[in-house]
Amino acid sequence: MRKYDNLKSAVALMVLILLALGSVESEEKVEETTYSQRARFYVSAKQLYQDYESNEVAADEKYKGRVIIVSGVVENIGKDIMDTMYISLYTGSFGSVQCMFSERHTSDLTKIQKGDMVRIRGKCDGKLMNVLLRGCILVD
Repeated sequence: MRKYDNLKSAVALMVLILLALGSVESEEKVEETTYSQRARFYVSAKQLYQDYESNEVAADEKYKGRVIIVSGVVENIGKDIMDTMYISLYTGSFGSVQCMFSERHTSDLTKIQKGDMVRIRGKCDGKLMNVLLRGCILVD
């Protein structure tokens, strides 16, 4: 009986994981929004993170769901657990501004180095340890 309960729990967990993964919009889909909407704000990575640290509710009201252009110094370039490419921008704090990119930007991201100054256009997705921007595009 105990073995059956463990199996049920494992199946339930897998179903929840699959539902969560299926509900996440792809970076390509979010990028369509990034291209089609005008940027509402131009802000430095430090200021964006500070706004979220000062008052997350107010920052969500201002930025979340909106296309913004953020500027800053590249702290890290990598891939998350879902293999999505990202650039983290330095904020001077514990967290960063993490900008997620679709695979079509692989060539662009190979040219970026830690310490480079960049401007990135993306849709703000709020804060979960880091401030997240999705569907990102490097801006000249």
